[in-house]
Amino acid sequence: MFRSIHLILAIAFVCAHATLIVAQTQPVTISKSFDFRNGALGWQGGFADYPPDTDKNGFYQLTSEIRTLPPEVNPSGTGFFIQGNNHSDDLFMFLKRRLDATDGIVAGQTYQVTFTILFASNAQSGCIGIGGSPGDSVALGAGASPAEPEALQNSGPFESGWLRMNVDKNGGLAASGTGSIANGQPCNPSSSPYVSVQRTHQHTSPVNANARGELWLIVGTDSGFEGRTALYYQQINVTLTPVAQPLPVLISYADFRLNDTGRATALDSVNLLAEPLSVISDHNLSPDQRTRINLFAYNLELRAGEDKTAITVEAEDAQHQVYQLPVEAVTEVPNFNWISQVTVKLTDELQGRGNLAFRVKLRGLASSALPVSVN
Repeated sequence: MFRSIHLILAIAFVCAHATLIVAQTQPVTISKSFDFRNGALGWQGGFADYPPDTDKNGFYQLTSEIRTLPPEVNPSGTGFFIQGNNHSDDLFMFLKRRLDATDGIVAGQTYQVTFTILFASNAQSGCIGIGGSPGDSVALGAGASPAEPEALQNSGPFESGWLRMNVDKNGGLAASGTGSIANGQPCNPSSSPYVSVQRTHQHTSPVNANARGELWLIVGTDSGFEGRTALYYQQINVTLTPVAQPLPVLISYADFRLNDTGRATALDSVNLLAEPLSVISDHNLSPDQRTRINLFAYNLELRAGEDKTAITVEAEDAQHQVYQLPVEAVTEVPNFNWISQVTVKLTDELQGRGNLAFRVKLRGLASSALPVSVN
């Protein structure tokens, strides 16, 4: 049972630190412009990387709303104001927005996402602050995900009760860095007016739209400054350019030190125990007593009209004999629905094969092979 619990935690860890995928006939580039002088335009604010139980009496000063721009900012009007006081030494403040078929998003299509972000910041360059600079130590990032970015309460043994994101926003799959919020003005503690800053950024990972034809944009700041940060987002423009489908990725699991083992995360679908896995078991719910296992992968978003038959799984033994395994189900991992759980049946010819190299394929494109022990 310890192995089971450990692996479930490992999946969550890998989910929070992992890229993205597909194509369509004659795909088109999509351009969207969001000027917050016209209101929120479907964008929502959120906060993560802090323990909400400690936010007593507004301790973190968390605010996100459409607000009139400071008088020194041109053009005048309103912006999407977001504010927080980084008492957790890790505060993440973000905006998110869903795009769907009405915006031209195609299910299963892979996009390269480029942002132009205009925001007003009063954090001057080169200043010294608690824990870091109020401007240079607050990183701005942007990206996209097939899953809705959400701050979820951590219930595991590490940082229990903290809100953590369900997507990797630290230079990873869902968001990548585009500089700091420093506004380029020399440090002057006696006066800190807001100045408009523009950043252009191409997200480093290609992004798949999910099987429902949805894709979520995310823009946010990670703070190393242990004080108050308050920004006005003025405009966010985004271009989504269709690109070729990248390979699926089969997820490995981490050991108790959170080091990657390089072995596939494979769990018995009934008792959730890990390798070694037996082909035949008296302790499952299947009349044939054959074990079903759950594998976990991403970059498996389906196109419109596709089903699990687009996904195949194979295992290769030490003699390079390849076995095709029946795929019985493909489902999204709850709260981490950019990850797919692929349930396959272990077939009789796998008995006693020991370490087998497993691959998952989407439309013939294969992931790297990761070992699973089968007896």
